[in-house]
Amino acid sequence: MSRRTLVLSLVTAGCVGDLAAQGSKYYPDATDSGGGTSTGAPADTSTPGSGDSVQTVTGEVPTTTAGPGEPPSTTSEELPDAGPEIVSFLFEPAVLSEAGSAQPVAVVSADVVELTLEQGGTEVWSGPPPLMWSFAATSSAASDGEYTFVLTARDGDGQETTAEAKLWVSLPASGTERCVFEEDSGSGWLAAVEYGSEALVIAGALAKPALEATLWRLDPNSCQPQAGYPWAISQWTASPLVTPPSQAVGLAIDELGRMAIAANLGSGLARRPYVAVLSPQGALEWEHLGPEKETYSGIAAAPGRIVVVGERRVNDMPPQYDGLVASFDLAGTELWSDTLAAPLPGDDWNDQFNTFDEHPRGVAWSEQANAVMVVGERHVLEMGEKARLRAFTVQYSLNGALLAAWSSHGLDSSDDGLVTVTRCGEELVAGGWVQNGESARAPATRWLDLMGNGEKKRRIDALDEAVLQGLACDREKKFTAAISDPLTAYVIGYRSSDDPFLYKTELPSAALRAASCDPRGFCAAAGLQGEHAWVRVHHP
Repeated sequence: MSRRTLVLSLVTAGCVGDLAAQGSKYYPDATDSGGGTSTGAPADTSTPGSGDSVQTVTGEVPTTTAGPGEPPSTTSEELPDAGPEIVSFLFEPAVLSEAGSAQPVAVVSADVVELTLEQGGTEVWSGPPPLMWSFAATSSAASDGEYTFVLTARDGDGQETTAEAKLWVSLPASGTERCVFEEDSGSGWLAAVEYGSEALVIAGALAKPALEATLWRLDPNSCQPQAGYPWAISQWTASPLVTPPSQAVGLAIDELGRMAIAANLGSGLARRPYVAVLSPQGALEWEHLGPEKETYSGIAAAPGRIVVVGERRVNDMPPQYDGLVASFDLAGTELWSDTLAAPLPGDDWNDQFNTFDEHPRGVAWSEQANAVMVVGERHVLEMGEKARLRAFTVQYSLNGALLAAWSSHGLDSSDDGLVTVTRCGEELVAGGWVQNGESARAPATRWLDLMGNGEKKRRIDALDEAVLQGLACDREKKFTAAISDPLTAYVIGYRSSDDPFLYKTELPSAALRAASCDPRGFCAAAGLQGEHAWVRVHHP
């Protein structure tokens, strides 16, 4: 029976040869691997390689079944009872050289009612056209290989036909540097880093020549600054009370995609806390300047809230501090604030004269606990006679109710503390340090349960005089730890409490303060290199 088929795109013979040659360069033995992971439809953020196909148009242009933004799968018109046909089937891109996704593209005849996609004999997707699936390459260890996919097309009469397409994946090793940014226009440092939807956002301080809290938005793929950045506090503020010196200490991206910055103004004991929220374009949405004798150390976004933590000086000679936690709504109205002072829930001692300090350092929102989790360091009275510096956590409801508290009892050392906290899947994981007597500090990681207890699962790494300052978790639940000692910084990767390093990168003359990972798995560690603000991004 004669038939008329309208074709949107065909792969020329020459391009197929190029694809095969490109793939064979990575995998000459052409063996299949099943190490990739898949998602329903993540954004394709990978960079097309030289193995990408070139499409040509022949005949009339068919109508497509995909609307704006849908995968480029199409159907072609034909005479009835001709049987199903797969006009073309390939992956775009056909070679993944870094973490990201590849989209299968199929052009099928109009009578096709069902498509089934298999890899290695296992069905990965099934449904009516268009093909709604993508392959996600997450790391070299998990995803490298040559993959053969089989697409089956069926019509309403049960007739079917098949076609094959190949995908080649060859990613850099975990921890390999992807890009670096260094601000050379003045001396300074970075204290915070967060991935937004369209930028890698970093915050710290820059002296040009006055020291000011400063924000940068970088291209997440190249680490190059976006137009208009760096953006200093004197450029965005509307308050005449905001004057140098100032420095940003924390950064968060709220549910509206805006940038929330915590900073301190002034120097020494004459400092004041400051929080501002900027639009993704850098315009000021709102700002709040707190009173003297208070400072901020961290900030986080929670549902409908911006939460800041820090400390309040309660005595000048000698300086003594209580903890501070405050919450703002998305319009900038302060909803509540609380002072953290002993005794906390679980304490069996009393700080009658308020001589024991509390120092909140980090904060995060826990969806599992439905609470704001605050981590830090506090002085406690041990055995009724000796003061020790210990790690602690407290939990708050969104409305400011203190829900729970936990303080370390020194299972690993005489003193310890927490500096940072991050989400990893459904867990909260905190980083800090331990110290036994007069020995040097060592970096520590603690997995927190729903009550904030960090004693059940923990990790201590043998790096003398080092503190874990920043912690982030990628899509494979691998951790990136930003660690610093007095002379050197380290970027270290690991999965759990007792496994070896996945990578350990030593960075002389550097200090790191923060870490963050994007949805693809790329992770950034930020701080300073020499005298300049500096951030390094590595492959997952």
